[in-house]
Formats: sequence, structure tokens, C-alpha cells
Amino acid sequence: MDLYSAAQFSVRRVSSELFSPGSIFSVYSLATTFCIAVGALAWRHKARRGRVNLRAIARAIFDKRLILNNSFSADVKLAVLSVIFMPAVIGALVISANAVSMAVRATLTSAFGPLAPVDCCALQIKVVSTVVLFLAYEIGYFVDHYLKHRVQFLWELHKVHHTADVLTPVTNYRNHPIDNVVFGYMLALFIGGASGVLDWLLGRHTEIFSVDGKNILFILFLWTIGHLQHSQFWIPFGGVWGRLILSPAHHQIHHSNDPEHFNRNLGSVLAIWDWMFGTLEVPSRKNPRLAYGVEEEGVDPHSSFGMLVTPPLKSAAALWRALGSVGRSSLGAWSFVTARVQQRRHG
Repeated sequence: MDLYSAAQFSVRRVSSELFSPGSIFSVYSLATTFCIAVGALAWRHKARRGRVNLRAIARAIFDKRLILNNSFSADVKLAVLSVIFMPAVIGALVISANAVSMAVRATLTSAFGPLAPVDCCALQIKVVSTVVLFLAYEIGYFVDHYLKHRVQFLWELHKVHHTADVLTPVTNYRNHPIDNVVFGYMLALFIGGASGVLDWLLGRHTEIFSVDGKNILFILFLWTIGHLQHSQFWIPFGGVWGRLILSPAHHQIHHSNDPEHFNRNLGSVLAIWDWMFGTLEVPSRKNPRLAYGVEEEGVDPHSSFGMLVTPPLKSAAALWRALGSVGRSSLGAWSFVTARVQQRRHG
């Protein structure tokens, strides 16, 4: 690829990321998020002071301390890496959900035989498929996130996302490339598996309501409160809604460096998985003024080396320790069994 072709590819990638309605960073979803943020801040000012201070709202949204922060600069670097370079890499490494779907359908067909195609109720089937595959995404996201907070070698990679000192919509890109690959596999397994089961049950390929290939339910979330999850705006959902939907405040608690908040609110959109598995922390109405980030001794978490090189090294070391521990446990168990056998023989 010559320089001109490389430049064209980069421009196309950036254009797609900014102007595709289904992109996670489209100008359209950012615009709706901006309007919601302004509305939420205006409502809060009105409730507290009886009037709306537009100048204070503007200062809150365009906070120079955020833009000039090293954490924000690091987010931008990873955003450029993710948008321009990573799609080709991840696409080459991660098995597609479609491949998993075909494998699951073929396995079920081989085991139980094909089912007759369902030809009626096309609209209802599409609605059900959209909901089922959205739930599959949500479960896959939760399981992936849960494991990355519980398994040390996975945490060392995922920790990159939590080293952000400030939260902005760009923080969504603050992920190590290997972490993204693992996430891609997890989603492919859950979404592809659910799609394969649906295809077999319905006797045909299922379709969903989508925008640029993304589930319309996820896009609805993205265009409303999705970007606000990585922001400084405390917008909590309480009561029943706080147990069903993860508000921006829910996710800000997830990023908190307070040990009481560790491993909480691990879902993406729905709070029900956290509620079911005991990891839900419903936010208070009052802003607790959380602090974010993870202490990294001897490493600058915002440097390119600290974000890209250190995590896989620490992850490999953690995996080696885990394998060593398993090996020692297995050896100990084998020694015990051998000793018992010898004891019986000589008994």
C-alpha cells in the first residue's frame, strides 16, 4: 500500500466512524448525547437554584481540565489506533458471529434434524430476534466483563480502560488491542450461538432491526445515554429503573477508585445481570464526587508504553503464575493419590 492509498484508507475509516449512524462515535449520537446532557444540567440548575445558568452549563460541558488532562490525550491516542489500525487486525483474528451461528445450526440439525421453516408472522419474528440477540449481546458483555475483573491475567489487559483519570466519550476507545480481541471472541460466541439456535428453531436465517449492522436496541441506548456513561455528568437511575437500566452514574461507580465500588455494575445497558449476580450498586441521587483511575507503580499509565507494552507483559506473568499454581496443585494431588495407592498395596 503506497502513501496515497494509506491516506485514503485512513480518511475512509475516520469518515465511517464519524458519519455512519451505527458507529459508536458518530456525530449523530454525540449530538443527541450533548442535547441530553444540556437538558439534564439545565433541569438540575432549575431544581436547585430556580433558574438556568447557561454559562455554568457551558463550563461544565467544555471543561478545560478534562481536555488538557494526560488521561484524555491517552484516550485520543488509543482512539486513533482503534479506528484506523485495529479493525483489520481484529477482523483477521476474531471468528465471526456468523461463523459460530452456522456451526451451531449445523450441529443442531445434525443432532435433531432440520425443522420446518416458519413462514408466518415475519414482523413478530424479527422483533423477537432483535430482542433475543440484544440479550445475547448483553449476557456476553457481562460474562466478558465479569471474567476480566476476576481473572488476574485478563484484568491486566482490561485494567488499561480503568487507568483513565477522567471520563469522556473518547474513553470508550481506551482498551488494549488484545482486550478487544478477547471481547470480540466472547460476543461472537454468545451472539453467534443465540443466532444459530434461532435459525434452527425457525428453519431459516433470522433478521433483526439494525443500523449499519448493529442492533437497533443498542443504537437506541448509544444515542441516548451511552456516551454519558463515560462523562463527568452524574445522571442516576434509582428505584426499579436503577435495577433494570445502567445509568451514566452506574458506570461511573464502576470506574470509581474507591475499593467499595470495585467489581460493581459490570453490565453494558441492562442492570438485571448485576442484580441477579449480586454485583449491582444503585447510585445515590446526590453526586458523591467520585475519583477515577488505577495506581500503577513505576509505570505511566497514560504513556504508549504503559498502555500497550506493559499490560501484555503483566498479563503473561500472571498467566504463568496461574499455570504454575495449577501445576503444583496437580502434582500435589497426584502425589497424594500415589501415596494412598502405595499405602493400600503395603497394607
